[in-house]
Amino acid sequence: MVLATLVSLFTFNWRYGNETFIFFGFAENKEMEIRSEHDVSIGKIYVNAGAKVRKGDLLLEMTRSGLELTQSDLNHEVAKLQSQHRIWESDLKASIGSLEAQKVARQSEIQTQIEQLESEMSINQSLVKDLESISQVKDQAGSSPYEIKIGGLKKELELTVGPLNAQIRKLKQELYATQNPLKIQIDKLREEIGFVHNESEKLTILAPNDGVVGSIFCKVGEHLPAFNTLLTFYEENPTQVKGYVLESLILNVNMGDSIIVESGVQSGSECKGKVVGMGSRIVEIPERLRKNPMFKTYGREVQIEIPSDNQFLQKEKVILKTPTKKEKVIKAFTAPKLSIAGLVKHSD
Repeated sequence: MVLATLVSLFTFNWRYGNETFIFFGFAENKEMEIRSEHDVSIGKIYVNAGAKVRKGDLLLEMTRSGLELTQSDLNHEVAKLQSQHRIWESDLKASIGSLEAQKVARQSEIQTQIEQLESEMSINQSLVKDLESISQVKDQAGSSPYEIKIGGLKKELELTVGPLNAQIRKLKQELYATQNPLKIQIDKLREEIGFVHNESEKLTILAPNDGVVGSIFCKVGEHLPAFNTLLTFYEENPTQVKGYVLESLILNVNMGDSIIVESGVQSGSECKGKVVGMGSRIVEIPERLRKNPMFKTYGREVQIEIPSDNQFLQKEKVILKTPTKKEKVIKAFTAPKLSIAGLVKHSD
């Protein structure tokens, strides 16, 4: 008797404690809308709606009024300033070269005079070296005329070369200065050119990922205002499911629930998903998902996230299952727990 009761309890719990709740939905991928931030004209379209593309494939090209002219003007202005900078640089180098030439020439001239005097002084010293009775003429300071002249020439050399070196140093500092006004203007214009170049690159639309081109909303030669959708794009495999739970059963699904997603047409094609979003209002269930298409039914929209490595088709109808364990409170036994052996013995 007790064994029969236990078997009945186990059967009851197995049958009703793990019910499977089923509802339906569409496998889909949120389409990415590709727009331009500026008014553009469509130059060329390289793809058709539904075309499969790889990441980086060229989708379409556009033109933007005034952008090319702006870039041309900036390049012309940079070229003009660079020409002015080259002329200024050339003049400055020429001035430095002239000063260095003057310095070398003056150094050479004075140095030659010094060497000549030193040579004459050396000869005279050798001639009078052995003549003790003849004394060399000295000035009041005790220096010979040669030494006085040589000292004057060295002083002249110092006074001549010093200012020239100062001028050369100043011009070189100006030549290699980083804060040159022309360089600053050129760098600023190059930054503007870089910005314009980046804007020009945006006129070429490439596929952001491997996927499929959705709808194309433009034509070659058409002028479109800023932020108009040019085309839509989505990944090849669906990454989400939009399901609809009947109004009377909305309490059976909650955020974070694990969902088994099965294909309605492909045998064995399934994956596990997770509830990531739930609608805040009751909506009409699409005709494809109704049990009887002739009668309108209402329910709650549910967003389910699924892995991208699945075999579902875009907009494919899928079956959604979630185990909902229903705890049954059984008050058949109120006595302390007994072993099966003890129950059998007691029944005897």
